[in-house]
Amino acid sequence: MQKLTCDECGTQFNCGAPPGKDHCWCMELPNLRESFDLAGKCVCPDCMTMGKAKAMTRARKERRRQRRETVVRVAR
Repeated sequence: MQKLTCDECGTQFNCGAPPGKDHCWCMELPNLRESFDLAGKCVCPDCMTMGKAKAMTRARKERRRQRRETVVRVAR
């Protein structure tokens, strides 16, 4: 992973595939900006999702936690 600076807001962020994955995190986030073309730009998760990245990540983690708890209860 390399450290980049967001072309939109100037925030530093990690770019590239995290260990154990074969694609970059940006492939998992939707581009919620209607008229925003990402071609040739590197933007942070928050700019890519118009400030919704952190809430989306929290919601995903919560759903994963709930699924794990359900599987554990059913397996007992």
